[in-house]
Formats: sequence, structure tokens, C-alpha cells
Amino acid sequence: MKKITKNMTIAQVIIDHPIAEEILQKHLGHCTSCPAASMETIALGAHLHEKDADEIVKELNMVLEDNNKEKK
Repeated sequence: MKKITKNMTIAQVIIDHPIAEEILQKHLGHCTSCPAASMETIALGAHLHEKDADEIVKELNMVLEDNNKEKK
């Protein structure tokens, strides 16, 4: 599984990992459905919402890892 990084766009993360949308909404609000999500990175969204991008990415990767374990 490819790890999510803070330099990935919000839209690409949601496309690749639909389960991530709920976590991104929790931290970034409506950024997940904003037209700019296709150009805006997790890092930029976190900055705009005064959140820690590294913590968001850490949570995303933990959830994805747990989800992959459940599928096996």
C-alpha cells in the first residue's frame, strides 16, 4: 500500500482511498468537496485550517493500514 503524504492533493487521496474522506472532513471541513481540492494539498488545507498536516497524515495512514488488515 502506498502511504499518504501531506504533499498529495485532497481529491487524489479521496479518489484513491474513499475511506479517507471522513477523516479529512473531520480535520479540514468542507475542503474535501471544494473545487480547489483537486489542486490543494493536505499540507495547504491543514495550514488554512490551522491544523497539523503531519498528524492528519499519520491518522490517515493508520486507518488505511487497519482497513487493509481487516480485508485480509
